[in-house]
Parts: sequence; C-alpha cells; structure tokens
Amino acid sequence: MQVSDLTFRLKLFTFGFLSPLLILLGLFISAPYWLKTSEPYHKSDIAVLETSPLPSKKFLKQIASLYQKQIFTKLILVVRDDGDSSLLGSKEREDRILLQLVSFQLPPGSVQVIKISSNKLGDTDEAAKNILKLVVSDNLKSVLILAREFETKRILKTYQKNLASLPLQISAYPFPSELTATNWFLSEPGFREVSLEFLRYIYSIFRGVI
Repeated sequence: MQVSDLTFRLKLFTFGFLSPLLILLGLFISAPYWLKTSEPYHKSDIAVLETSPLPSKKFLKQIASLYQKQIFTKLILVVRDDGDSSLLGSKEREDRILLQLVSFQLPPGSVQVIKISSNKLGDTDEAAKNILKLVVSDNLKSVLILAREFETKRILKTYQKNLASLPLQISAYPFPSELTATNWFLSEPGFREVSLEFLRYIYSIFRGVI
C-alpha cells in the first residue's frame, strides 16, 4: 500500500467517522448547557404544572411557597389520563398531589385540574393546546410554566409555539436541580434524567413541536 493511499484512508477515517463522533460526544456531555434557559420568569395569572412523573413532596412544597409569595394566583395541574395502564391511576395521582398541596397551605380553591389524553407529539404539546382554550375562555394575560431545571427549555418553547397566536406573556420557573454540568453523569439517576431530557429536546426540534 502506497503512503498516499494510507494517508487518504486515515483522513477519511478521521473526518468521516471520528470527527462526527467527537462532535456528538461533545454535544451530549454539554447537554445541561443546552437544556437550561436564562429567560426571566414573571408574576402570572396562572401557573401550569405537568404531573407526569409524579412531583416529589419537596417540589410541591416549593410550588406552595411560590403561591404564598403571590407569584401566581391559580395553579393548573395537568394530569394525563392513563386509564388502567398505570400502576398509579390518574385520579389517585391527582388526589395525592392535592392533599400534599393543601398540607403546604395552598387553598384547594386555587387549584384546577385539566386531564389530557396521550398525544403522539407528547404530553406537553397536548397540555399546551388545553391551556390555550383556558386562556381564551378566562381572558388570561400571563402564564407561568413550572418545571424541573433541565426540562424547562423544551416545555417553555412548546408552550410559546402553541400560544404564539395570543397576546400572552409566557415565562417559566425552573426549579433548581442538585445535578450540575460536572456531576450529572456520575450517578445513574442523574445520567438517566439529563440524557433522556436531551433526547426529548432533540426529538421535539426534529418533529417541529418546538
């Protein structure tokens, strides 16, 4: 084999395989930076919380604290109707969340539940379409999205796209995560949370959801 042929094959391997692989690896490692949003949040008429997966007690306590600070006046719980396919039915999940919120001094009258069916584009897309109907019927002027830190950007952009036709202020409150850009891949739960959300974010972009 001539030296020129060997050089050509090495270049082909480097630029055709290694370079794209290193770029993809770099994007994956930097996932937390892509998933975060720096947009400020605002006081709003309603706050929206998707309840799948089931919010933790700590998460719900933080939401009640925001209500007490008058960041929002009404909480909308979005509950997916799984029928009998879930170990924890939608009604039981709803009741459990409401009990926790009441125990944290959030008045029952300040909470409204919206049930959605599964959608091929995802729960967030379906939830945003239901919120659109609520915004129009109640003549709302502002919406605050409540989400975990690394899912905030995807959810916010989905709502912004679905509600773009309305003169509405849409912002998001990202609840801080214990995971950081340097430790998320050091534990199985952290790796699973960030990597899955990164894949959802990319999938949403390619499907035109955001």
